[in-house]
Amino acid sequence: MRRKMTSTIPHVRKRDGVFQFERRVPLHIQRDAPRYAELFNSKPLYRVSLRTKDEGQALIARTAAKAHFEALLAKAAGREARALPALVLPAPPERIVTQADLDMVADRYAHLTADPFERLHRRANVDPAAAEELARREYEIELFAEDIQRALTMPHDQSDGPILRPTDEARLIVTERGYKAPAGSEELGAIVGAVRTGMTRGYARISALATGEAVPMLPPSNKPKPDSDGMTFAEAVKRYLEVCKPSSRAFSETSLALKQFEACVGRKALVAVSREDMHLFAEHLSNHIVGGKSAGSVVRHLSEQTIAKRIRMLGAVLNHAIDRGWMKGANPAHGIKVSKYVKETSQALMPSKRRLQIDELNRIFAHPWFTGCRSAVEVHAPGNFRLDDSRFWAPIVALFTGCRAAEIGGLKISDVRLNDRFPHFLIRDNEYRKVKNRRARSVPILTALLDLGFARYFDRISASGALRLFPDWAARKRIGGGPDEYPAWSNANIIRSFNRTVLPTALHETLSADMRREVTFHSLRGAFKAMLTVTNGIRPHIANEVVGHANSELDERYIGGLTIEETYPTVHSCTYRGLILPPPPV
Repeated sequence: MRRKMTSTIPHVRKRDGVFQFERRVPLHIQRDAPRYAELFNSKPLYRVSLRTKDEGQALIARTAAKAHFEALLAKAAGREARALPALVLPAPPERIVTQADLDMVADRYAHLTADPFERLHRRANVDPAAAEELARREYEIELFAEDIQRALTMPHDQSDGPILRPTDEARLIVTERGYKAPAGSEELGAIVGAVRTGMTRGYARISALATGEAVPMLPPSNKPKPDSDGMTFAEAVKRYLEVCKPSSRAFSETSLALKQFEACVGRKALVAVSREDMHLFAEHLSNHIVGGKSAGSVVRHLSEQTIAKRIRMLGAVLNHAIDRGWMKGANPAHGIKVSKYVKETSQALMPSKRRLQIDELNRIFAHPWFTGCRSAVEVHAPGNFRLDDSRFWAPIVALFTGCRAAEIGGLKISDVRLNDRFPHFLIRDNEYRKVKNRRARSVPILTALLDLGFARYFDRISASGALRLFPDWAARKRIGGGPDEYPAWSNANIIRSFNRTVLPTALHETLSADMRREVTFHSLRGAFKAMLTVTNGIRPHIANEVVGHANSELDERYIGGLTIEETYPTVHSCTYRGLILPPPPV
């Protein structure tokens, strides 16, 4: 079984989709045989299931598992005389058992039972080794026929033997998937029955293969795609993504929404997806915990906006299915009021994002990135070395254009029209990124930016043969991104350093480490728009055109988009009042 360490939670792995906490027992403890046997069962790897497939829940459960492991180490070293604390893991959020879940369980155990024999029957006629293995397995079935019969017909069979017991398997399923099915409940009984039904079907299939009554089935990759009558919701999502080709971000968010939906209500037929499922999904998401993976990241429940967006993503799939005639009736995802499910997070922990104020900008641009640092390596310590790359110029360009991080990171030299009659940046799709809403725009190059020496920087980079304005601004594709994925400019090292080091250092009196950071690199965009509209009195439809915000429906109808010839004369002389910037590097 292939297992992969998660990239976000140390010492946590996945096994069959469930998170596990794993730590190696130190060698000096392994050499102390009595202690090693008493505390670690003589096993070099300490492993405990975190009993969840949800990464947020795993993060919380890891704390308890880590504390228990460290207590074991302390006792092994003789530093802890008290009794070991009990390992108490948070219970996973409970899921209601649905008929679709029971069907899925039955199908799963039918396949678990019969699939090995399917493969061997396909190979036996062409591979002597496979024929020998098939004969051995059929002999084992005859040998354990009574055990199999008891397991399939006696509800409370607890005899020992190598055969799967439906009751034991049902308990594992409840733990693994977090079903609300306590001991003695009808839900647990239904899961036991689903396991037994699946195993019965599996053994019946094995018998039919052995007697020649059934033809071996080809593997799934050889099967034709199902028609709409038998289409699952997952298949509908796959077809939607193939046909509609959404952006890479929408692709990954839709895939995540499907994964979370199926974790809540199970794998369902497309036509069986109901409004009740969507309400259960909203409630499930409201219990989902995020954050806490890095310093300054607040552990919290999903916001109302995020829950609504996940439902909207699946609603788009259902709209597509209705348009194609794969399902009938109203879209079950439309009109779900998620507000009643949302668990509010304290404003003290999650303050609203806001723009940067002038006094904050002055403190930020007094940081060594802008005034002089100790060396090219020690860039956060004050000194006489001046940075003349993206660390100095990208925040300055953001401050005087209001452009998004991805728009600046993917800006090509050919899209900087410095010698145009109306100097401007051309923000449009290119091979490095797409722009939001697929809408190109021209952003005037302000006189204040040119006064800072931007033209000298541009000429130097242009003469070097670089294709982008900031060639040192490197960014990777998002994890799991496909061949059409664009680099994650807003998650690159320069943005992370600005958000996690420059801002906290400059604004340490304003920002608290115990709450979500209310200002980031993106807050420069808000500062720019406020400078245009509040300080310089630029009309909203002109400011919206420059920063790439949507205009009101009335403005769109009667004014439409504005050209650089219309925005530049009004905007180019705008500047900040009270802003103090260091001289440019030379």
